[in-house]
Amino acid sequence: MKRLWLAGVLVLSLSGCSTGVPTGVPGVEQMGATVLRYRGPEVELALGYRFATLSLGDEWLMLDLAITAAPGKVVEVKRDGVFVLTPGGERLPLASQEQFAQAYAALQPTLRRAALAADPLGYFNREIPCALGFFAAPGEGLVYPSVHLDDRRVCEGRLYFFVPGGVQPGRWTLGIDLVETQVRVPFVLKAR
Repeated sequence: MKRLWLAGVLVLSLSGCSTGVPTGVPGVEQMGATVLRYRGPEVELALGYRFATLSLGDEWLMLDLAITAAPGKVVEVKRDGVFVLTPGGERLPLASQEQFAQAYAALQPTLRRAALAADPLGYFNREIPCALGFFAAPGEGLVYPSVHLDDRRVCEGRLYFFVPGGVQPGRWTLGIDLVETQVRVPFVLKAR
């Protein structure tokens, strides 16, 4: 009986532990081959970049994101505060809905491949799912300039960045500027 009780205590104590591998960047853990998890004072997020690793040379960088507020927080993520830093240090903003809509027809085969290659990002135990809402297929849905997060909702969606000259191998960084925090999540795209 005592062993069973000790086993239960051990399971409960380990259930709150992370299974991620530290990356050397504060708050960022490697959860899988192409998934990173960030935990900060305002938000927690999971970033999937599997399809990006398969898209070197393409003019569109696509990243999968699941994001929620840190416990006890309410946060607004503004579309114009989301960007990537290229390996050369250039800051590329999130593509506009207009850019995305104009390229949508040409992107159809790529979007289908991206949907198949998407990483599962279910790393959050939240009650209410929501869509990120920064992009919509032409004629479908609404696009919002920001998303409001709390610690009960996790919002998921794909981020699109137009990359003049094409996506190159190297260290990229997803950036999200919030009121109190500058979130920086570096990821590496390797040439095959």
